[in-house]
Amino acid sequence: MYGSARSSAAEADGATDRVASSSTTVQKALAAATRGRKFLVGLFDPAVELLPEYRGANVYWLYHDNYLAAKVLAPHDKMLAARIAASIRKRGITASGKIEILFDESPEGFPIRQYELTDVERVGERIIKTEVVTGEPFAGWREYVDLLLLAAIFKAKQSRDLDGAKHDFAAALETWDGRGFRDQVTKKTGRYATYKLALALVATARLKLQPPARESIVAALLAQQADDGGWITDYDAQGQPVGFANVETTSLAVLAIERWHAVAS
Repeated sequence: MYGSARSSAAEADGATDRVASSSTTVQKALAAATRGRKFLVGLFDPAVELLPEYRGANVYWLYHDNYLAAKVLAPHDKMLAARIAASIRKRGITASGKIEILFDESPEGFPIRQYELTDVERVGERIIKTEVVTGEPFAGWREYVDLLLLAAIFKAKQSRDLDGAKHDFAAALETWDGRGFRDQVTKKTGRYATYKLALALVATARLKLQPPARESIVAALLAQQADDGGWITDYDAQGQPVGFANVETTSLAVLAIERWHAVAS
């Protein structure tokens, strides 16, 4: 009897510790998201009303970078987000056909298609570019974690194809090695992509799943935030950052934290 009581007490203490730990992680993540938004705001260039790819860059991506930045800034700075969105529209670009899946704005997001990168405009030394999908199917898309996750998010919309969504999500999770998603790109470069961590959290939120790796994915994502609030693009097998903090990765990280928090709270 006494042993059972001690066991119950220990289990209760353990549950309390897990709740406290989870609460601490949530607060840390929300603070990180706030810093991420400040990083994005600080990159805004009023000369073209867009954000450069990264601090000091002369390339400005309409899609995905500025589209994503406008989306994650909108709930907190509507005027700035509107200026960015208007700057995209006035250049005649209204879609990319892929990244909009995250916001249910890509009715033809599947099947996955090839994409191309194009120059849109030059403004002095600034080069404005965008990404757009083509009409050509991408036959090998299932080899890439980001595309598996985007497919899962797309298929899960309004229960369009939940079985297919879960299948794609499971295929992505099979590449998780405890550090990151080791797909064909990582096998070739030796680098893990930070944005794939973010996409995984967005997918878990959309599918309302709690895979065992979820908390490890959150921890890996938070570990790649730089001192200036931006998220570094890649990291190595030891978890060391590789590359720069850029707009796309930071925007996706902020979005992921907000979506994850919405279902975790």
